[in-house]
Amino acid sequence: MRDFNRFFNAILENPLLRSHEIIEDFMTKNQEIFHYTKLKYKNVNKLIKLTDFHTLNGELDVSYYTSEILAPKNILTNLDNKRKILKEINTNLKNVITCFDNMKKYMENLSKLFFDLKREYQYKECKFESFDTLARLCKSFASFYPDKNTILGEKVREFLKYMNSELKELKNLCNDSEYAKINLEKFENIVINLEKGKTNNLKNEDIYNYELQKKKIEKNLAQRTCNFLRNRTFEEFERITRCQWLRTDKYFSGLALLISDLIQKESLNSIQIIKCFNPFDIKNS
Repeated sequence: MRDFNRFFNAILENPLLRSHEIIEDFMTKNQEIFHYTKLKYKNVNKLIKLTDFHTLNGELDVSYYTSEILAPKNILTNLDNKRKILKEINTNLKNVITCFDNMKKYMENLSKLFFDLKREYQYKECKFESFDTLARLCKSFASFYPDKNTILGEKVREFLKYMNSELKELKNLCNDSEYAKINLEKFENIVINLEKGKTNNLKNEDIYNYELQKKKIEKNLAQRTCNFLRNRTFEEFERITRCQWLRTDKYFSGLALLISDLIQKESLNSIQIIKCFNPFDIKNS
């Protein structure tokens, strides 16, 4: 449910996505009706032609900007670096969570063993209270691992996994831009070869001119598509980066109280345990 909420909020942050009819269907139709309604979206094809794109104002920016910052290959490199780091963070968090689960189990076992040891050792006035203290110390350590798992596993790890999924979608857009560039280069080569006469196997000059004009039109359309996808990639990169920045600050600010509360509980509990080990050197707070 948490992942769903984050995903849906990300969709609603984009004015173009939230205006799509599938969002309206999802929000207004009941579950049974929507189950059948969504089937018409199952085979939606990837948008290739400029005529397939829709905007709120009916305009597309197909200008060509020479800045290398806009280049999809540079954005793709940045995305790959981010996703690699996020993947390593996810792996390490997963290992930490596993360790916490094991530590909780072992600490609870140790607590029980120290209690058992005290029971077996105590004799008359020999109470062996230190074993009791050690048992409570291990029990105390074990009690905080679930909260740590909640913070690192549910709160942090899942949030970062969602960020990575957003970057994956942006990476797909970068790839579309690169494919559009390859397609443009193909038409450019065809036009160049036609103009140089390298592929002029057409004996009729009118047919040759018609074919040349046709390829130039296709090249211009490929150029416009390439420019549009290049610009759209950069705009999405900026939008997602800004959204993730604002969302991350807001999200982890909200975790501050939870983390602070856990640290305070651990601190107070540790003080009590220390008092049990050395009651004469610790002043009552």
